[in-house]
Amino acid sequence: MQVTINLLRAQHEDIAHAVGDLMRLFDMRYAAAAPMLGPARTRIAQVITKHLKTEDELLLTPLRERRLMASIPGCEAIVVETRELRLTYSKHIGTWTARAIEERWNEYVGVTRALNQRLMALCDLKMTSFYPVVLRYILFDPLTTPALSA
Repeated sequence: MQVTINLLRAQHEDIAHAVGDLMRLFDMRYAAAAPMLGPARTRIAQVITKHLKTEDELLLTPLRERRLMASIPGCEAIVVETRELRLTYSKHIGTWTARAIEERWNEYVGVTRALNQRLMALCDLKMTSFYPVVLRYILFDPLTTPALSA
């Protein structure tokens, strides 16, 4: 369990660093930030994609296979928020082309800050409230573990 938590934590730190790199660009004028925007956005997409794959393999697939998702309080809400946030990010990337960002830099900064705050809040919720519970359900039989069946 600790290895899995450490991997998920490391991936969340990668996401936080990638988001932080992009957020630092928002303190610059567009002309100064422009050359670094594409790589920063790509990096966020890469670390999120990698993390979602890990999360699915280590947590969600075992939960689905054992039909435990309904047993975990808040599980469905977190899965839904993750899916909605992923769709929102995809739409965001499509909407905010290089040209749109250049033309509406200040609006892009505001929208992207809000989106990244939502992402980081979800990461924090998963790390503190979701992963530990999910791992206990996966590692222990919830029908025979008193703390989980209560």
